[in-house]
Amino acid sequence: MTADHLAEAGSVEARLKRYQVYDEVNAPYLRWQLDQFEPYLGKRVLEVGCGVGAILAQLGERDFVMGVDIEPELAELTRKRFAGQPGHEFASLDISSLSTAMHRELKEHRFDTVVCINVLEHIDDHSAAVRTMADLLVPGGVLALLVPAHPALFGPYDVIDGHFRRYTKAALRTVLLGAGLEVVQLHRFNSVGAIGWWVQFKLLRRDKQTQGDYRLMQTLVPFLKAVEGRVKPPVGLSLVAVARKPPRPSS
Repeated sequence: MTADHLAEAGSVEARLKRYQVYDEVNAPYLRWQLDQFEPYLGKRVLEVGCGVGAILAQLGERDFVMGVDIEPELAELTRKRFAGQPGHEFASLDISSLSTAMHRELKEHRFDTVVCINVLEHIDDHSAAVRTMADLLVPGGVLALLVPAHPALFGPYDVIDGHFRRYTKAALRTVLLGAGLEVVQLHRFNSVGAIGWWVQFKLLRRDKQTQGDYRLMQTLVPFLKAVEGRVKPPVGLSLVAVARKPPRPSS
């Protein structure tokens, strides 16, 4: 193996380790995100952008779970993490550009839920991605989607993190309706996070988050859960959307 190959392997390993540490530190916040969709989650779940499996690990018992990610290293790491657990499959693919064979194979799994958390903003052709996710659902199935909110918050950190955009409610609704989905819920999420994001990445123009930032967020989660569980905020770091594929018309 050449020096360049060794350096590349080390870089990939270091990046995967960062993802794992992030998800461990951020577990309470990830749980709060997933809680937004809990009443709608079914038994046959596809997660788009599964990363290192942090969301999948919190799904609980399901009949079948599949995680897909565009990065082969992430898909393989997560496959190993869940090795030996029945009813789990993993694949590396681009949800916005599936081959006909892969599309058919995924559709055969008859997913009643697609979960996509903080992923759609990384996809250039997000409309194609949402149309594919909608098509993979059985009639009556649900797309559970969380994306960054407020285009005014878009800054250098979004670019570094690979974001193509942040969303308004109107823009996200248009994408969902364009995929033939019915919007069941659409609300802002994490008001304090939006303020913190503006201060750090717009006002101070920082270009990275630290473990300290994540840990501070975790201490605020119980308070935010209590408040936003009663009243949805007028501003938020993210948008939460639940969209349903229309049931098949009765004959």
